[in-house]
Amino acid sequence: MNLSNVPASFKSDGTYVIKPSSPDCKFYVIASPRPEIDQGLSISLVCYDQTLEKYPWLAPPADMKIGDYGKGGWEDEYSALPGSVKAEDRLTDKLRKLFQDALPAFYSAIKDDEIFQTARINRRVTWLKMNSEEGSYSTQDGMVALIGDAAHAMTPAMGEGCNTAMGSAVNLVDNIKAVMEKEGEGECSLNALSDAFIQYGRSRPAEMKPVQEASAARNMGPK
Repeated sequence: MNLSNVPASFKSDGTYVIKPSSPDCKFYVIASPRPEIDQGLSISLVCYDQTLEKYPWLAPPADMKIGDYGKGGWEDEYSALPGSVKAEDRLTDKLRKLFQDALPAFYSAIKDDEIFQTARINRRVTWLKMNSEEGSYSTQDGMVALIGDAAHAMTPAMGEGCNTAMGSAVNLVDNIKAVMEKEGEGECSLNALSDAFIQYGRSRPAEMKPVQEASAARNMGPK
């Protein structure tokens, strides 16, 4: 959903995560200003499986096949309507009531019911995209290396976030040990540590991208 302006209480350079006060509401909202476009506000409703059990009207069509759009992989998504068409009244009314009941303060801050007419239902969040270019989890000088979500964030669909973070930590240690053995060092020098960071940073992304893509594909909803 898109709001034409940023509420006065929102900062124009921040991203907000809004959660319902009731534990029965298994979803959260990501609200992010778009200063580079039109000073509007992008609003995404991120749902858990339990959300679709309680609000089945939020689910994409059950007969939608993964391979019907795109390449049949993680990049596939289903949009309920073309961008030039407004959401049907049923979806608009249900979303409005959901926000009124579960997020009353946020609904009050929006103060624009037309936002619900811009709603689109997607199999995955539209901002989810893996970088196709070769990258590195370390700086070029080897002074900093990243692991976990800082390096390879992914959807929660497969529960691999923690596993891959620990795997990256082990991989980083293995690279440090390998460089120390190559240099014949008993204690790790700064140069050896930097070389290990660079070696880890260049090799680990290729191992992580398939896991990220598999997790994203699992996050796309019913097949």
